[in-house]
Parts: sequence; structure tokens; C-alpha cells
Amino acid sequence: MVEIALKLENIRKTYGTTIKTEVLHGINLSIEAKSFVSIVGQSGSGKSTLLNIIGTLDRPSEGKVEIFGKDVASLKKRDLAKLRNTSIGFVFQHHYLLPEFTAYENIVMPYRITHRQLPKSVQEHANDLIKFVGLEAVKDNLANEMSGGQQQRTAIARALINRPKIILADEPTGALDTDSTEQVYKLLRDINRRFGTTFIVITHDKKVAERTDRMIEIRDGAITLDLEMH
Repeated sequence: MVEIALKLENIRKTYGTTIKTEVLHGINLSIEAKSFVSIVGQSGSGKSTLLNIIGTLDRPSEGKVEIFGKDVASLKKRDLAKLRNTSIGFVFQHHYLLPEFTAYENIVMPYRITHRQLPKSVQEHANDLIKFVGLEAVKDNLANEMSGGQQQRTAIARALINRPKIILADEPTGALDTDSTEQVYKLLRDINRRFGTTFIVITHDKKVAERTDRMIEIRDGAITLDLEMH
């Protein structure tokens, strides 16, 4: 039986009170666990709004969001924050590393948010991730002492520290050169295969999108294309 990581039913999002603007128009979407999916669309198409709703950073005006069978709307604020911190990892175009901390310290930060102490098992997991993403040589470097590609790989390792089931990546290669883009794409694919992590990647890069398992196109707040890429 296929496990469903994410299910969206009739998702609508409206901004404004006096003058209302609907940016998502009844989105229905189901994404299988362990799949690698891309969402493409022009600026202003609604794809980032959709990603924020999927990641529980924003609530839809109408509709239902289920993450691994849990209705997000039924969760209390505290439980929702816990779900977000433990089940979902975020990778953005801009890495948002804390400049006063090293690569290692940035990677363990999401764990520290909910736990004061770092047990040995988490330290070992962090070091395994550092090795996996190829950052051994710069693990003690401050964020601004690393290249753009290294900073993004640090952000990816940080997203994995709590062993999330889903990673949401918003333009993860948008600020990188061609070589770094290829390295980061391969890394995301390796994570998907090795850990069975479900990936939802928003990208403007059609070359990246065409190499995912499934490509979904959003235009004017609606899904206009949904292709299996095998």
C-alpha cells in the first residue's frame, strides 16, 4: 500500500479584507512518501504561498492539509510547532545560517531549539551528516568563511538533523553557479534515496525539474500540469 506524505484538498488562499485577492484557487494534490517532486511556475504564480501552506508556516483560507494522515487544522499551536520542527525540514534559496556560529553549530541548531543538551547520538548524527554532505574540512568555519555551495550544503545538513520525513526546498539552487547547482541537486537526490525522505522542490530551473520523479506546474494559483517524469 502506497503511503501518502501530503494531501491537499480544495486549498484556497485569499489575502486582504476590503479588497480580496485569491492567490490559490482550489488546489488538490496528493504526494507519495519517499517521492521527489518539483513545483514550477512563474513569479507570482502562487507556488511559494503553496509551499508555506504545505510547511504549516501559513494556513489556507479554505481547504484541508494532511501530513502523513494528520489534519493540520486539528493541531494545537504547540503540537503544530512540534510537527513542523520534527517532521518537516526547510531549505531555502538563501541559507539563513547564523553568522556567529560554525557550520557544525548551525547544523545542530534545530535540535537545540527543543532540547538544551546535545546527546552523544545527536553529535554523532551531526558528524555523519557533515561527512555525508562533504563539509569535514569546514565544519569549524563560521558561516561567512564558507563558499556559497558549502553554505547551502550546511543548510541541507541542518534540515536533516531532526530526521524529517519531508523536506521542502524553495529555490535551493537559485543563488548557485552551475557546478554548485549540480552538486546540490545530486546531494538532494542522494538524501532522497538513502533516507527515503520525501522532497518537494520549488524551482525556476526546468533542467532541475525535469530530473525529478514528478513535475507540477502552477499558473495563476492553479495546477495546470502534473507529469510523471519516469
